[in-house]
Amino acid sequence: MKKFYYTKTDSGKIFLWSLIVPQLLGAIFVMLLISFARTEEAYNSLINNIFIQIIMVMLAQIGFLIVYITFNRNINFMRASKINFNLGWKNILICILIGLIGVFGINPLISSVDTFLNYIGYDLSSSLPLPMDNIGWLILNIILLAGVPSILEELVFRGVILNGFKKCGALSAMIITSALFALIHGSVQQFVFPFLFGIILSFVALKTGSVIAPMIIHFINNALVVILNYVNFSFEISIPTWAFALISIVICIITFVVIWLLGKLLKKVDKPILLTEEQQEQFIIMEKAEVSSNVPLLIGVILGSIFLILDLLSGLGVIVL
Repeated sequence: MKKFYYTKTDSGKIFLWSLIVPQLLGAIFVMLLISFARTEEAYNSLINNIFIQIIMVMLAQIGFLIVYITFNRNINFMRASKINFNLGWKNILICILIGLIGVFGINPLISSVDTFLNYIGYDLSSSLPLPMDNIGWLILNIILLAGVPSILEELVFRGVILNGFKKCGALSAMIITSALFALIHGSVQQFVFPFLFGIILSFVALKTGSVIAPMIIHFINNALVVILNYVNFSFEISIPTWAFALISIVICIITFVVIWLLGKLLKKVDKPILLTEEQQEQFIIMEKAEVSSNVPLLIGVILGSIFLILDLLSGLGVIVL
């Protein structure tokens, strides 16, 4: 009988591999380009090739896909990851609303964080990695930067990692999963938003019992960011920085309260797994055979922290990466 659950050890392992594999793919891909180009001029030409850029944008997601498929080869991933498509229209509409509220409710705080990073000399980079010249590029950006990540990142984080930490308690699982989600972005600038938004995604995943719900919210968030970049939307307000920071914190708190209230309207769609007596015995044997270890998680957190520190030092101009 295939295992239909995850443990915190599973969560630590998949986080570690999700951190390492994309880095390895990136290194291998760059080495292949260097080997193929042979000269610096040819290499720079390849790097600027749009198809190469698309591949580089997708390397992390390809890494997540490889890790998820490999990790779940002996696991009933549909049950373990809570892949339940039967959300219902009410849940879907609430998820869309939560996605919209989350984007506009948290972004003022992110603007304050960016202001602080800029103040300490951190080099901010907010442009999208692919062109946005026309509607075709807009659609492609939405597919690559919203559609694909909303599926693969949710399968890894809210599908495996969150469910693996559920025995630690709902709140602990949400915070740990969100912290790891923020850490894997490897960027100081992109740490606060993934953490806060990760809490919302984890909250909805637990309320509905389906990883499809946070996928919808994740897609709404990323797609909206892409669209706002496409229309070159910007909003400025002439008030002191400290006042804006205070207002943004209040708005963020209100956002979480509103989403918590909307969460009460979500219907849980996860059905309990009914086991025969023989399956229950096998299940007990499998659980006893599980080896619990925090080592993979600790290694992953250390590596992720190192990447984050390197990004900070690079952004401050202390080192060149």
